[in-house]
This record gives sequence, structure tokens and C-alpha cells, in this order.
Amino acid sequence: MKKSLICMVALLLIVSTAYARGEKESEMNVAGAGPVEISYWVPLNANIAQIAQNQGLTEYTKELEKRTNVKLKFQHVATGSTAQINEGFNILVASGNYPDVIEYNWIDYPGSPASAIEDGVIIPLNDVFKEYCPNISKLLEDNPDVAKMISTDDGTYYVFPFLRGLSYEDNMLIFSEGWVIRKDLMNKLGITDVPRTPQAWETMLRGFKAMGIKNPMTLRKDHVSRALAPGFDSYDDFYVENGSVHFGLLEPERKNYLETVARWYKEGLLDNDFFSVDKKIQATKVLNNEVGATYAPGGSGIGTWLPAMQKTNPAVELVSAPPMSAVEGRNSKFSKMNTLYNNSGSSSAISTSCKDVAAVAKFLDYSYGEEGHMLVNFGIEDLTYTLVDGYPTYSDVVMHNADGLSINQAMSTYMRGHISGPFVQDQRELEQYYQLPELKEALKLWTMTDMGKYIYPPASPSIEDSETLAQILNNVKTYSEEMESKFIAGILPISDFDKYVAQLKKFGIEDAIKIKQAAYDSYMAK
Repeated sequence: MKKSLICMVALLLIVSTAYARGEKESEMNVAGAGPVEISYWVPLNANIAQIAQNQGLTEYTKELEKRTNVKLKFQHVATGSTAQINEGFNILVASGNYPDVIEYNWIDYPGSPASAIEDGVIIPLNDVFKEYCPNISKLLEDNPDVAKMISTDDGTYYVFPFLRGLSYEDNMLIFSEGWVIRKDLMNKLGITDVPRTPQAWETMLRGFKAMGIKNPMTLRKDHVSRALAPGFDSYDDFYVENGSVHFGLLEPERKNYLETVARWYKEGLLDNDFFSVDKKIQATKVLNNEVGATYAPGGSGIGTWLPAMQKTNPAVELVSAPPMSAVEGRNSKFSKMNTLYNNSGSSSAISTSCKDVAAVAKFLDYSYGEEGHMLVNFGIEDLTYTLVDGYPTYSDVVMHNADGLSINQAMSTYMRGHISGPFVQDQRELEQYYQLPELKEALKLWTMTDMGKYIYPPASPSIEDSETLAQILNNVKTYSEEMESKFIAGILPISDFDKYVAQLKKFGIEDAIKIKQAAYDSYMAK
């Protein structure tokens, strides 16, 4: 307690000093002393890496610097994997030598975001928002649910957030993947409607098998549960129903899911190689016409495969389907869906080393205003977009680039809204990014879910509970992945399901539910 108190006092002194310096230096900048230099740690997104080895070299960053009168000095770690990003972040934190801004998925900070403040890594932002950030202050005032998402239990703001829109209602931004089905094969079977229930899916898969399709359904291992479990009203994580937190692996619906999928595996309806199928193997099987149905992200799935397949066989058609549902005609209860904040991507925090908090805060706040929002999502007006009846429409610089840049590369050059960062994404960007009619239709189908009613919010447990929760969930994750693979492959009989649940309880999953419930209750009380 004494150590924590000393740390907090020290932190307050640092922050107070930073505020004072920030106010003074910002006044100097306004007086015309030139651009303020801001050091900025951020993983180099793979999309940006295709066109620049430093984010500061993009046209978007240059325009942002010009408008905000700053000079950004980026520090990058490659985004090869989450593990690499976390390793780079951990090295940064351990060094104690922080840049002004650190962009990270702060909800994943060991302990909780509150721990990042207590550890003296980042500063609280309530006073900062109030003094220097009119744009984000208005956003939070108008959207109290978002205000809850980006604050600790005691209401302390800690980030300039990345947000996939501001509401779960009619929001395409929170969906990025779904079913891919060979519609031309469906036509040969006389199936006119895409399947929605497990029963309809099984009928179609049996038809594919009878046609001689090598793999009626191919799925990557990490896609099996997210694609198939919703068909049984089963979910593989925590969710909330009527204010109570549940954990889907304990419930009888999970047994129904495993029993059916194990049968599909045994009968050859589900590709028996799913344990080893990765993105590359999946694509090879699809492009070699070995697959009747699969599951993939929009851009790398339908967006990539359909044009490639139609080059050699124009008769190929691909179509998507809604998330699988347990009841015909009803939206799925669960599905793969991003949250508005939590797991969406990285957000920016101001470090305790920042010497000009005011200038940095004003710079970050710019992207939450109208001008900044348009720049980050659409680029420069009359260059990368024009307003057509009030709708920001991308120009040929983006859609048909004369220098041969793909749409993704052009976006990575002139804007940032297609990836994550401290801003609010705009759905109108996604509406234009998905060019194929089949992909535009897929996006509509993926939204046919009620997951938004059940999704667990970005509620962090107390610092004391965080370590206990992490240990429990680490054991549960390792064990459940192994056991569910064995159930599906027929290595273990489904009659052992009760033993499986009993072991999860021995690992302390019921205690984990209590911790998550307490965190949820605190979150809702904010």
C-alpha cells in the first residue's frame, strides 16, 4: 500500500509538471515557434509497410503534420504477430524510456488499464480532455456508452480510442469475416437459398459430397468454433444475458455443438485436415476447386478468390451466408463480431515522459473533429475524394490509381481509416472498399446476428483479481482447445463431456465468472 501511495504521489507530480510545461510550451508554439516535435511509438501496420518503412513517410502523416503544426518522430515495431507486438511493448515499458505517445491495445495491459496508470507508464486524461480536447469531450458527452468503454472503474479516462463507429446498431464496421460458398455448386443441387441452420447446412454439405467435392467444408482450426457453434446457440467465451455473466463452454448447447461437428468430421463433411489448415493451405484448396464451403475474412476470401477463380473458370460463383442460427428465420444469437472499442485495435495514450501534454493532446484531439475525421477516413478533399450529394466518394487516386497502387495501398498512402488508430472509423469507407457486389452483399448478411445484445463489454477486473483471472483462463484455454479438438476428431467420446466441464470447474472457471461478473457490475455502475 505504501509503495502504491508513493508511486501515485510521484505520478501526480510528474503529471502536474507535464501539465505546466505543456501549457507553457503550447503557448510558445501558438506564438509561432514552429512545429512541436512529438515522439510516437506504434507497431508498423502491415498495410503501411507495403508502401513505406516509416509511418512518417506517408502522405496522410505529412498532411496531418501540416494541419496540426507538429513533427512526428515514429518508433516502430513490426506487426508480424500479436506476440511480436507484445514483446516490443514489454521491452518499451521495461526500459522506462517512453515516447510522448504510445499506441497499443491498452485493454490488454497486464492487470488492467488502471495498472498502466498506477505503474507510471501513462497519465490519466480527464483533466487533459477537459482542458485541451473539445472534440473528444463532445464525443464522450454525446455517447456515454463509449465513455464507459474507455475509462477505468473510477471513471478515469486513459486513451484516445480507436472506435469502430459509435453504436452497435446498423454497424457494418464490426464485421469482417463470414461464410464463403460455391454458389455455382448450390445451383447444380437445386438449392436456391443459402443455409442458415445446421440442418440446412448438412443437407447442402451432403449434396457437395455426393457431387464428388473433396472437402464439402474446409475450416481453419481457429474458425471452427466461431463459424459453427452459433448454429447451436453456443459461444466459446464470456457473454452477458439479462445482466448475468455466462461462460459458454460449460453449457449444454456446447455438447450439442460438439456432437454434431464430430459427426460431420466422421462422415467427411468437415475437412479432416482442419487441425493443420492455415490461411495458405485454405486458399490453395479453394483455388483448386476442392472446397464447397469455407469461412474467411472478406478481402482475403471472396474479394481475392472470386476474381482469381473466374480467370480460369468464369462459371464460378461465390456467395456468403448469415451467421449460422439454431432457429430458421431468426438471427443468430452469437457470431464473430468486433467490439466498438475493446478488441478492435490499438488506441493512443500519453506517457508520463511527455513534456508537452497540451500540444500532444490537441494533436490527438484533431482526429475526433470533423476535419480530422474526414482526413483519417477519406484523405484530402479534391485529391482522394469529392463530396457527391454529401457522400465522400473516393477518386481514381484511390480506386484506379495511375501509379498501379492497389486500393489498399492507396488508402495506406493517403489515409488511415482502413486500419486502427486514435480515431473513429467511418462506415462509408468500408462501403467503397468492398468493390465486388458479392462482397457488398456478404457484409449485409454478416450483420444478421444479435451478438450485440450479449457481447461482454470492455470491463476490467480489479488489479487484485487480474492475476487470478489470467491464470485460470490460461489453463482453461489450453485444456479446452485440446479437449474440443479430441471430441471433434472422435478421439474422445462425447459422453466424456461432463468430465470435461468438471475439469474446467476444477481450474476455477466458476471463480472466473464471479470475477467477470464483479467487473461487469462495476462497469455498468459507472
